Amino acid sequence: MERVTGTGLGLDGCAVRGLGGGDRLVLHLDGGLRLTVRNDFRLLRGAEVDHFYPALGVAPSGALGALSEATVTAATVTAAGGLRLAFDTGHTLAVAPDPGPGGPVHPWQLASPAGLLFTGGPDGGPAA
Repeated sequence: MERVTGTGLGLDGCAVRGLGGGDRLVLHLDGGLRLTVRNDFRLLRGAEVDHFYPALGVAPSGALGALSEATVTAATVTAAGGLRLAFDTGHTLAVAPDPGPGGPVHPWQLASPAGLLFTGGPDGGPAA
């Protein structure tokens, strides 16, 4: 597993400034960064695990509401292209790298106001 910190994804210390839902989870972060999750994901805190399926709809409330105004403390991209974000609230957002049949091409993407920065998944990586 490759650990990516502030110099990689640029997320260490970034605060969540807004959440969006629908058929994806969108985290609006400091500096205009936007993390979009289209693949199934989990939100973990201690022994608690909540599962989310964006294809069925995601509401940025309830368990996900805990991420509002949270700060990213660590970002990890797995060798297969999965994503784990740790927050100062004790929560961890875990996105699997492998979308199911008919799923999104990239399970997650990180973008800035200037454009796409990084895509997740087996064929993901820094945007060219």
